[in-house]
Amino acid sequence: MTTAAALTLFAAVLAWPVPRLLAGARWTHGCPRAAIVLWQAIGLAGGVCALLAAVAFTVAPLSGSTPRGITHHVHNLAKGQPLSGLDWLSVVGLGLVAALASRLFGVLASSTFATLRRRSHHRNLVDLTGDDHTDDCRAAADLPASAPRPRHHRIQDWTPLASIRHGYHARGADGCELCGHVGLRILDHPVAVAYCVPGVRHARVVVSRGLLTTLGPRELRAVLAHEDAHVTGRHDLVIQPFIAWQQTFPFLRPAWEATAAVSLLVEMLADDAAARRTSGSTLARALAQLGVTRSLIPAGTLGVTGSPDAPGAGSPTTGACAEPGGAEPPSRSPVIARIVRLLDPPAVPWWQPAAAYAAAAVILAAPFLLLAV
Repeated sequence: MTTAAALTLFAAVLAWPVPRLLAGARWTHGCPRAAIVLWQAIGLAGGVCALLAAVAFTVAPLSGSTPRGITHHVHNLAKGQPLSGLDWLSVVGLGLVAALASRLFGVLASSTFATLRRRSHHRNLVDLTGDDHTDDCRAAADLPASAPRPRHHRIQDWTPLASIRHGYHARGADGCELCGHVGLRILDHPVAVAYCVPGVRHARVVVSRGLLTTLGPRELRAVLAHEDAHVTGRHDLVIQPFIAWQQTFPFLRPAWEATAAVSLLVEMLADDAAARRTSGSTLARALAQLGVTRSLIPAGTLGVTGSPDAPGAGSPTTGACAEPGGAEPPSRSPVIARIVRLLDPPAVPWWQPAAAYAAAAVILAAPFLLLAV
């Protein structure tokens, strides 16, 4: 019983005060990768502790030691006597283990399946309605420079960028800001929007006509680098477990705050990758221009102004930190926080990421240490 109580207490700490404290911390903005690892450790250890606490409670009548009690219960299962040696409280605990495991893994599986289905559907839509710019450029390269361009090469009329407006012939494939991005689709829509549809082999980066007319060539390059970072880093896999946690316990405020915090850290990771390829000030200018459009992006995708799967992320000015029914003040807007971070990168002491990784390792090991003791 002592082991079960200790595991229950540790799970409760990881489910409420720790996420609330970490969600409000600002040191995480300086080392987003280490902070994401710490968040993942908290979520995983919390679920493991809850399951192990129920298991320890169930097998307590079989032995004074939880590991030996688990061994005895496994032997009873092999003999076809799953309830041997268990009292009625242990049977209730066994049902609790089954219910909790079914809830956790069931919601994770169902939410993941729904997200994959939405992405597949949207991927088919953008393939049907969007233009493949690579194919357009190749087709334009085969035409004489003086020949009129076909109507479907709308990209040359969509943007004032000299590198695109003067056509593929003027500078070649290497001079076009849009070439070289695998899976790029261009939508004929006036609102400035950019997002990616993640996938293993069929990822898509989607931009609109409004984006091409709004941004300059450098800002456009920074936004595309940001979306490429989402695709190559598979940031959707980082966010998905927290979305499942939020859907499993929608009544827990820390579950919403964890999803919002991790979504913001993922955007900062992509910002860092884009800043290395272009510059932080360039991406900050692009975010400032796009942050006022309040454009929505489809569910299951990752956009430069935030993920729609996060609470409040449908509005770029509130990004991923607002809880449904609430509004974030401008001073706490995730987009503004990212712009400030890009313009004035925080100084990160060497020990901060090291401490975050060490804390993650301790948190992951703690459930099994409690079980052994």
